[in-house]
Amino acid sequence: MKRNRKSLLLCTTLALAACGSASDARSAGESGEVDLAHTTAMTSVDGDPLAARADSLVRAGRPWRATALLATALRTPASASPEVRLAGARAAAAWDGWTEVDRILRGADWLDRTLGGEGRELLARSGLERGQESVMDARLALDAAKDDGARVVRRVLLARAYDRANTRDSAASNYLAAAGRLPRVADWLRLRAAGVLSDSSSRADLFRRVTNPQARERIASTDAQARERTGDFVGASRVYQSAGAMGAAFRAASLGATDPAAKAAVAARMVTYLGGSPGSADARQTLELLDKLGITLSPAQQLIVARATAEHGAAARAVAAFDRARSSAPLVARDQYTYAGALLRAGRSADAARQFSLVTGDATLTATSAYQRARALLAGNDGAGARAALRDVATRYATTRAAAAPALLLLADLQVDDGDLAGAAASLGELATQHPDASQAPLARFRGGLLAWNRAPRQAAAAFDSLIARYPADEEATPARYWAARACEKAGDKGAAATRWRQIIAESPLSYYAGLSARRLGTAGWTPPAGPDSAVHIAAVDSVASRIALLQRLGMDVEARFEMDALAERADKAPAIAAPVAQALVAAGEPSRASTVAARALSKGPHTRALLRAAYPVLHTDALAEESKRNGLDPALVAGLIRQESSWNPRAVSPVGARGLMQLMPPVGAAIAASHRYPVWNPALLFEPDVSLELGTAHLASSLRRGAPPARALAAYNAGASRVTRWSSRPGADDPELFSEWIPFTETRDYVRLVQRNAAVYEALYGLKPE
Repeated sequence: MKRNRKSLLLCTTLALAACGSASDARSAGESGEVDLAHTTAMTSVDGDPLAARADSLVRAGRPWRATALLATALRTPASASPEVRLAGARAAAAWDGWTEVDRILRGADWLDRTLGGEGRELLARSGLERGQESVMDARLALDAAKDDGARVVRRVLLARAYDRANTRDSAASNYLAAAGRLPRVADWLRLRAAGVLSDSSSRADLFRRVTNPQARERIASTDAQARERTGDFVGASRVYQSAGAMGAAFRAASLGATDPAAKAAVAARMVTYLGGSPGSADARQTLELLDKLGITLSPAQQLIVARATAEHGAAARAVAAFDRARSSAPLVARDQYTYAGALLRAGRSADAARQFSLVTGDATLTATSAYQRARALLAGNDGAGARAALRDVATRYATTRAAAAPALLLLADLQVDDGDLAGAAASLGELATQHPDASQAPLARFRGGLLAWNRAPRQAAAAFDSLIARYPADEEATPARYWAARACEKAGDKGAAATRWRQIIAESPLSYYAGLSARRLGTAGWTPPAGPDSAVHIAAVDSVASRIALLQRLGMDVEARFEMDALAERADKAPAIAAPVAQALVAAGEPSRASTVAARALSKGPHTRALLRAAYPVLHTDALAEESKRNGLDPALVAGLIRQESSWNPRAVSPVGARGLMQLMPPVGAAIAASHRYPVWNPALLFEPDVSLELGTAHLASSLRRGAPPARALAAYNAGASRVTRWSSRPGADDPELFSEWIPFTETRDYVRLVQRNAAVYEALYGLKPE
């Protein structure tokens, strides 16, 4: 009898599992596999010329242009034709303007009887994206579907809407209905269905039917999510923990802790875990959960949390935890040092300087604390105090390399800013001779050579050559060889200069310095190898690529990423397939991941043209050409900047909040958009390639219009115009090459060189040139 009841449960709850799928599919008017490749994705709006023009822009990947074109017509949506409203909603959806989609379409009386119900589908998607109720819109969209392709896509949309509404049985039945029509992604749909079921036996039956290796890897997490969702928090926590997902395990445990004692027990487990140096992602999640529990921790626990937060969390949170911990007992030297560092990162430079001065009891830590105190003084605009403190560190702790070497390097940098070039040369020489094994020693020798380059070129050449001889594998060796060549040329030894430049070209043909060397020699720069621009297709890769495309069409982006992860991992293990894999990733909208895959393959094997084009992709070519020409920019330079800023990922977000291809901060983007009289503004537009290119090229051109050479414009783009003004007073800064070398920020110096290197590669690979 139990067996029969279980079978009945499976039939009614799963709906489209083996015992009931065929009849349910027939009742829904669906049967057999659907081939979406032959289904029109968008309903024709050619009946309205304005809508047709806008739609052509959307199809060309330029939805913002379509939005701008339709802005006047859609100022009052009810007065526009259905075709114009649909075209406008499509455009807004393409740049994630979901509020705009709702404004354009909501309340239209034609949604369910014309244009294939696509407007209703867009409203359902808008609701899902904004976390709102969307079941009714999804149901009506499914009812209005005119072909099998639209019907199965909207069935998944309905399943997702039920899923979001926590109507789990209906979500499961619709996921499984779609699985019966879409064999290529059926396993992922079965996982989605399993993830909403409360009955563990039903989940197990579905899990047994999953054969896709990537989907099978997600079975444990899906089971845990289903347990968590249905209130089995203890079981969910156990499964998460067995899978190594400790952050998720603690989340489930926290949800199940309903009284103070249970919460305190979970908090104690979290603190113990944080004390074991966990990975960053799980640690951050655990710290957030611990805050939400609201448990008062003991001083010892607060100290553990403070240490973990200093490593993985927000500086202000770490400072607060240390403050609570030290209120009960003094901090040991290492904790004092960490606390002071958190104060400095939190912007409390004066407090940090005082705290660093209190670190005692450990010779090395005391010395490095003295150096960090000098940095805190500098951050607090006490330049004189910082300079004196740095000199004191170099003298008092002369035998402590970890403190004296960085102190001398920073002191020399400040002396250059002060115009004290003799003092800077002395500090750099002291570092190079007294601390030759310090990580800063090669850079000290390099900058010492730069200081000598103008007044004593032979001495400079000797300094650069000594760097190469002592540190041949250091990242400063190639720059030193280039500048040794320029010093030889300046001293009149053109043969020695040419020899060095040719060596750079032979050893590092794709480097920034190889390009400079070729120009100095008057020879052609790097040329890409002959061969086809595209890699030969591989059936196994194409199969995965088609599955990724289908998942994306269904709005199953998480599952698509799992498939892309596996594809990229295959390419890392088999570089021979890296080019077709990279091409597939570009087609899937993951150019940054494609570039990484291709770059790794290039480091392991031959440089084919197809692989190079995958490592240096160019997308949105029409917009790139138009906006570069509009702003008088070299499109190769813009492409090189984009590769460095975002690796062509339009969804890129930096740690400080810069967005899109050209990584604009929202306030900067809004200001430029206002000057360009944008009819609609939404920060989400910065993720739209057309917008990023228009605003980003205008931002870059603003520096160039002031007469700055590309190196200075790039430095301003990366670090800000005020810093470039200060760096421009450094010795020899009128020479753009010397200006680049004197940039004190390693990140910005690398950025300026790499963008220019990228530009040279883009010009050679694609023929990009200013018009």
